[in-house]
Amino acid sequence: MQHDSLPFETAEIIQPGGRALPSGLESRAKTYFAKGKDGVRLRVLLAMPETHAPRGTIVFCPGRTEFIEKYWESVSDLTSRGFCVLVMDPRGQGLSDRILPDKLRSYIDSFQTYADDLSEITSQFDAVLPRPHIAMGHSMGGTVVLHAILSGVLAPSAVICSAPMLGLFDLETTFMRWSISVLSKLGLAEKNLPFQTQRNGMPVSFSANKLTTDKERYKIWASYFQSVPRLRVGQPTFGWISAALSSMSYVNRNAENLRVPGLVVAAGADPIVDPSSIEEFAKNAEINYDVIPGALHELFLERDTYRTKFFTLIDKFLDEQGL
Repeated sequence: MQHDSLPFETAEIIQPGGRALPSGLESRAKTYFAKGKDGVRLRVLLAMPETHAPRGTIVFCPGRTEFIEKYWESVSDLTSRGFCVLVMDPRGQGLSDRILPDKLRSYIDSFQTYADDLSEITSQFDAVLPRPHIAMGHSMGGTVVLHAILSGVLAPSAVICSAPMLGLFDLETTFMRWSISVLSKLGLAEKNLPFQTQRNGMPVSFSANKLTTDKERYKIWASYFQSVPRLRVGQPTFGWISAALSSMSYVNRNAENLRVPGLVVAAGADPIVDPSSIEEFAKNAEINYDVIPGALHELFLERDTYRTKFFTLIDKFLDEQGL
């Protein structure tokens, strides 16, 4: 089955300032709208490799606030390695349906909902997703793919996570967890968490960013939010944080039940996710762990020296697993 025969509505690809797609992807990548089980419309990218004998499929889940176009460079890297790539804008982000009337608000009832969406979309596109399937996620997306596997709604042959959100700096105290959970249950679930910098969904300056040391990649990422208001997502709500903490706890508690080979990679200078939480999970799950010293949170958007090390680890892991 080819792109043209898929039974989905074609979706828009955002190209601020007419920005071109990576060379070769123009004819091999298309976006669609599909629906979750509850009818929420989700935007999906399907990118094909040049080869007629793909190695398999990468099923990718982005992080909070993120969207398909952020990963063009990485999609190109993965398809050049012979993989099909499926990426979904999580509900409430990108061009997928927003959940609340205030479309800037970052909210989810449960990370199981994200996991179920990923499972449903993978199932709907199954006919064009060659096996083996490898689940991949960044930050929030790493938590989602692990949650999906552990809850039994996704069954890939392996999982790879970049800086998975398994322990957050400043939010991992018992008091903070308790306070956020209680306030969410008391009716503040859809209210924004105070004292956050991303109030209007606009990126902070490069000098203030916690994501990458690569100025040019940050500039490209920021240009989407700056020029396309529909892509913006503001600060997390109490409900989102409460759901995130609940999912992180679930994933960490069930680490030993992860029955697939895995690679989790931490960013050594990550100011958002505690690298030690990733190492601890890997130890309990008995999967591969590594760290990129000096890198900030966004390994897929980091400078070449860090990014190349990251992809070298991915290549080594896939080779070791025969994938």
